[in-house]
Amino acid sequence: MDGLGRETVDSLGTTVDDLVAIGRLLDSPRLAHIWFTLYIEGNIMSEESDSNPFLWDGITVSELSEHLTCEIPQSTLYSDMDELREIGAVRVEAEGQPTGFSAKFFQTEAENVDKIGGAGLIGPQMIGLVGEAFTDEAVQQYLDTYRYSLLNDALQIYVASLRGGLDRSFIEMFPEIDSDMLEAVIPAIERVLFDMSRNPLWGEDFRSELSTLDSTVS
Repeated sequence: MDGLGRETVDSLGTTVDDLVAIGRLLDSPRLAHIWFTLYIEGNIMSEESDSNPFLWDGITVSELSEHLTCEIPQSTLYSDMDELREIGAVRVEAEGQPTGFSAKFFQTEAENVDKIGGAGLIGPQMIGLVGEAFTDEAVQQYLDTYRYSLLNDALQIYVASLRGGLDRSFIEMFPEIDSDMLEAVIPAIERVLFDMSRNPLWGEDFRSELSTLDSTVS
């Protein structure tokens, strides 16, 4: 044990504190949306910065608001950043006025997350997809109906379809899910994977596949 809340729960080094932060992000699509935006844009800005990435000053709240896909009142965004900092989901990279923030990377085995369970990994993609529920009613309706595990399954199977790893269509892989509801979350999945493809730390780029996938997922 490394201290209260710091004991690791898997081979990835995930701590109990990390699981608390992940759980809070999954509970709040707005926080998940803010965290995911900060994670993606922060990695891009850090990579493009002329300075040493380890000395990068982070993203200010004002800069972050320009990248959010929805308008969040400034007072609410500051309050949300305070909460994200308190739960350990964001770090302060530069103190002072304005403060610069970065998002902490999370990845854990799905079995460690009470809302999900099962096999596979939970990381930025799933958190980003839950964040889509903040602005996309189709994702929120899917979550309300089928819960987190089947949303994560849809995400993972969609990624497999992009990699050419399916012998059936994406929709046929989920006979237990209403096909209209499943098709309705595809745009959100694609938006998340598009942003992940922009992330210089991810190592995969599906942007060309996302624009030509109509015949393989329907």
